[in-house]
Amino acid sequence: MNTDQTIVISAPEVEHYHGDVLGIGSHKPRLSWTYSDQPPQGAKVVVKLTRRMPGGDPVQQEAKVDAGDNVLLAWPFEPLRSRERALVALAMLSADGAPLGVPSPERRFDVGLDVTDRIADFVGPSWPEAETDHRHLPLVRTEFELPAAPRSARLYLSALGLVQAEINGARVGSDELTPGWTVYGRRLECWTYDVTGQLSQGANAMGFWLGDGWYRGRLGFDGGMANFYGDRIGVFAQLEVEGEDGSITHIYSNSWDRTWKTTLGPIVCSDLYEGETYDARLEEPGWSSPGFDDSAWRPVAEVPYDPAKIENPELQAVRMQGRNQPVSITRTGGSGKSSSWLIDFGQNCSQRMRMHMHGLAEGARISIRHAEVLEKDGTLATRTLRRGQEHDQYISNGQDAWWEPRFAMHAFRYASIEGWPGELTAEDVDCRVYHSTMERTGWFDSSNPLLNKLHANVLWSMRSNFLSIPTDCPQRDERMGWTGDIDLFAPTATYLYDVQAFLSSWLKDVRIEQEAHGTIPFFVPFVPLGAWAKPAAIAIWGDAAVAVPWTLYMEGGDRHVLDESWDLVRGWIDEVRAYLSPDGVWDRRPDYVLGQLGDWLDPTAPPDDPAQAMTQKELVATAYFARSVDYASRIAQALGKQTEAADYCSLHERMVAGYQNRFVTGDGPDMRMTSDTQCAYAISIAFELFDAEPGLKQAAGQRLAELVRESGGKVSTGFAGTPFVLPALSETGYDAEAYSLLLSTECPSWLYQVKMGATTTWERWDSMEPDGSINPGGMTSFNHYALGSVAEWMHERIGGLRALEPGWSLFEVDPRIGGGLTKASTRHLTPHGVAESSWRLEEDGRVRLRLVVPAGSVARVLIGSPAAPGKRSSKDYLAGTYDLVVER
Repeated sequence: MNTDQTIVISAPEVEHYHGDVLGIGSHKPRLSWTYSDQPPQGAKVVVKLTRRMPGGDPVQQEAKVDAGDNVLLAWPFEPLRSRERALVALAMLSADGAPLGVPSPERRFDVGLDVTDRIADFVGPSWPEAETDHRHLPLVRTEFELPAAPRSARLYLSALGLVQAEINGARVGSDELTPGWTVYGRRLECWTYDVTGQLSQGANAMGFWLGDGWYRGRLGFDGGMANFYGDRIGVFAQLEVEGEDGSITHIYSNSWDRTWKTTLGPIVCSDLYEGETYDARLEEPGWSSPGFDDSAWRPVAEVPYDPAKIENPELQAVRMQGRNQPVSITRTGGSGKSSSWLIDFGQNCSQRMRMHMHGLAEGARISIRHAEVLEKDGTLATRTLRRGQEHDQYISNGQDAWWEPRFAMHAFRYASIEGWPGELTAEDVDCRVYHSTMERTGWFDSSNPLLNKLHANVLWSMRSNFLSIPTDCPQRDERMGWTGDIDLFAPTATYLYDVQAFLSSWLKDVRIEQEAHGTIPFFVPFVPLGAWAKPAAIAIWGDAAVAVPWTLYMEGGDRHVLDESWDLVRGWIDEVRAYLSPDGVWDRRPDYVLGQLGDWLDPTAPPDDPAQAMTQKELVATAYFARSVDYASRIAQALGKQTEAADYCSLHERMVAGYQNRFVTGDGPDMRMTSDTQCAYAISIAFELFDAEPGLKQAAGQRLAELVRESGGKVSTGFAGTPFVLPALSETGYDAEAYSLLLSTECPSWLYQVKMGATTTWERWDSMEPDGSINPGGMTSFNHYALGSVAEWMHERIGGLRALEPGWSLFEVDPRIGGGLTKASTRHLTPHGVAESSWRLEEDGRVRLRLVVPAGSVARVLIGSPAAPGKRSSKDYLAGTYDLVVER
């Protein structure tokens, strides 16, 4: 700890947003900040607020709070009003009132529109459109006059479909796929933009590109479904301009103002999955600028939608997050004015190419196809994409231009270009990476390059699939918000990025779908597709209703997410408890054609039947639901709901007894589970189903370790068991076996994927065979985060960091040295600041540990003793940086 108390305060964050933010939904937003060092006893923080309504004068206010109230501080002022602008800064005072430390930077934010302030209508095409999908997409425009240059201006923007806005010929903001995917029939998000600098005195114009998107585009697999939410798209635009004299000018989208007009644009069709076709010959230069001749355009028509369903978003938008440069560009055919090329960008992820279209004759067509991997013959592997063929086309008007699809999103490493004139160079391609905007919070490094690559692959799969909602894959004709996948991956996700707002937003839709269907659907938002058309209660997938809120609470310490999710949690528990047998085992077959999915994608399952697993499905279902009941009891306890907590605790005890009686045979070393599999023992240990009987728990760990050794160090688990097999081994003292699984390079294993050149984590252990051929199953993805849940063990047991109390107020430091590693480190940005555990082996066999404990947290370090091998003691460390030498 610093002795001079030069404490630096970070800029306050508003709710779970990061940075300055416009259009928040809360009138009493909570504030959080961190310190560079522990504040002294009795220190206070002065919260300085400057607030202003459009057209009014600034008002300054102050509030004094305890320095320890720096995580989710309740709003200490009168509530903000709709549209109100706020600027917050912090300063610290010592116990005697003297200034202390370095004041924080300022944070700016706006409150979004209340429902009574949403005056605009949704407007769109006024002509009869095609009844099927792949429609020609429209443009919408308007012109207006301003008496003077604005003091400030806000554009409130949403759409049924997707929208990009332009003002006076320049794009508004950098958000993509606005307004994102929600259960549109119940809620739709409205985004706020500061457009002050884009407006001027006199004539101005706004223009809007509209796309089908998730609203009426074709969604999902088995042929998909178009027009699920509606068959008409439209834009909601509310521009409010404040003059220097305090006057307010309003420009609202509506059908009665004849300046609002529409026509067909140059996007001939656009599908999120299949790609976009753009005909530059249909461009109308200047269409979003004032003075454009729109006499041939038609008046817009209103598209009905209840403004009470519009919300201000909790999460942050999808935006460009970086670029990938080509690592190779190879001619594959043709020459001269029409040639074919293959580009390798070196990284599979969600991205789009922006290309410099030059040297093209009018009417010339450039065809762009995308794929994750190549077939053995070097061509794009598109079979696994099914309907989602990711095919873009550009038709030239004979002029040079940079072009990128607006309303499609692709996931690929390789792209083929056909019809290109002359040579294709890296200067012709700008490949842009996209995902929802989130703050990075987790890092890992070790002395093993293969492990470092595995961790990087997990990161890329998460980024690729966190796009408005948490999807299962970003490339093929699926891309749904599968509940089971995020159930398994949420603890890893919360370590790598701050996903509090992202997943809280998605949980709203889970609750909506639960109310609509009486259970938790397989994916959210729900669309009835093929064999999955009728939702039914199945373990793991439905258990996300409890596991995800609990994970968010443990990470962020925010009880609000538990309050918001309580009906969701209680609904799932009360539904499934009715399906249990008297002994507490979930063995009643769900009303669903496949029954329970169990240890989905068990490596022994054939390519055409991923649900055919070695572990009994009733065992898996009961274990997972017992975990949910345990979490629900803890959630009720955290919320002060003692009656429910006691009820769920009693139910959990009954389930544990029934589970042991039904699925455990023998005693001591002869103990076996009725499914003698890695999955069965792993989830039993990890879910604490044997904790009441230490001998049983240790016997299960011993058998699990034996199975690992018998497998030759190969993974034998699918979705259900994989996140827990390494933690279960470590929990019972078998770190060596855990490392043998992690470090195996033979299929099935994590490092087999790395050895095969993967840059993301795969859906199947054998998505690609050793000879480079692709798994023949129809469900094969090379970008799927579920198996990346192994990164949680890497953080907790290689790096050594694990939260013990909600919000990381108390965390454990317990690195397990092994696997031939000579060093490892992990860092995590907790609500209190950065926690770090970094170790390296010394020549004398001891371990040198560097520990960083943020202000407001306590680290519990587990330390071995040379006098008692296998026994460890613990010691707590307050805020500070420490260099320790510990025994292994």
